[in-house]
Amino acid sequence: MKKGFTLIELMIVVVIIGILAAIAIPKFSDVSESARRNACRANMRTIASQEVIYFATNETYTDNLVSIEMSGVICPSGSAYSLGVVASNEFNISCAVTGHGHISNGVASWHDSGV
Repeated sequence: MKKGFTLIELMIVVVIIGILAAIAIPKFSDVSESARRNACRANMRTIASQEVIYFATNETYTDNLVSIEMSGVICPSGSAYSLGVVASNEFNISCAVTGHGHISNGVASWHDSGV
């Protein structure tokens, strides 16, 4: 009697590995996007904190990331942040990537994220 695997047994193993890969790969991409979104939100919170510190020193907010030493901070998806001043006592931070949300006057709003 010969020892070894038959062609059918090997084909079944290959099919099972293919099914597992088909399940795992989409989950990995979902996790990657979730990580980028969460890192983006953390960046926006940091920018908001810097705005508050800037306000404490200058009694006004800025719409310039250079002024708060955050010019090098970008979204992990590659998009730049938009920083705007509505009035001298209100600011907005947003990311151009849909679903990453925004911060308005220190209050985060992630409702447009679908989460």
